[in-house]
Amino acid sequence: MGKRTFAARRGQALVETALGTMVFITILMFGIYFAEVGALTLKVQEAANFALWEATGHVMHNPESGVFQRPNAAALAASEAAGRYGDFDGRSSVDGDMTLQLALARAERMRVVCDSDRPAGTGPAILGVRPSDADDGSPALNQAMQTQSDGISCTASATLSTQRIGTFMEPEFFKVSHRRATDQFVVCAAGRASNGNCRGRFFMLLDDWGLSSVAEGRACPLSSNSGAPCANVDYYSWAERVYAKNGGGGGAGSALMAGVGATGGVNEDQFFMSFTGAEGDYEQSIGASHAGNQTVWETSPFQADNLSVKYNVNRRNKWLGRVRP
Repeated sequence: MGKRTFAARRGQALVETALGTMVFITILMFGIYFAEVGALTLKVQEAANFALWEATGHVMHNPESGVFQRPNAAALAASEAAGRYGDFDGRSSVDGDMTLQLALARAERMRVVCDSDRPAGTGPAILGVRPSDADDGSPALNQAMQTQSDGISCTASATLSTQRIGTFMEPEFFKVSHRRATDQFVVCAAGRASNGNCRGRFFMLLDDWGLSSVAEGRACPLSSNSGAPCANVDYYSWAERVYAKNGGGGGAGSALMAGVGATGGVNEDQFFMSFTGAEGDYEQSIGASHAGNQTVWETSPFQADNLSVKYNVNRRNKWLGRVRP
């Protein structure tokens, strides 16, 4: 009798171990799978964020054409991000799409999309962010700087699925198939996919009203009569637009010259601009001139600590060097 009871108990323990092992293996495999899905989702988010910040490194504006936040900056950033994260790594560029197979999870078709606009649902309050000097009280600047920027929005997506989870013990021992939880689905950088589309986006204001590049930091020597912009084309164009909106040009200079009977080869309707910064001590050598043979042109009024003050007009923190009354 005792031997029969002991044998029965041994059989019960074996059955319980087998059933427990199936549950344990299921939990273990899906634990690995969900961990891999989490890691891949972070890479998708990383790709979208990379594109967002990569866009800030491209040329943003072209005042000569009145274009701010060039759309190709967003396209270039998305392309760079897609190339770097095509293998879900990001440390080096790859050619074309790649399929990444982890222990169980499989990721493919990384997509990065950036647009030069706001994501859906954002209000108009972010528009019109401009220097305070270009607001009411300065009509010329206000009219010339009507270019506005929406910002940039980016998202990324990838298709995830699982491999190597078979149909073991199905459907006899489990009411729901394991593989139903591992069907192919789309993961988004922001939010959840709707019908396979990612609508959520990361958003950032892009571009500013400052001069930042090497070209935009160059001096702008006075052009006597050529009418050509200086090497600092953006600064020149900005100032010229303000000049035109304020009524400059249009033959008024020539009319004045004719009215007083003046003669000479200077085009009085030309926009004249001269800017020399601290590197040139705010002065430009122009040689002998009709102005009493004055050989130095001072691009002021200005106030500079490194020079003896000749004009005490503070242009600091004034957009485009404007002097407020």
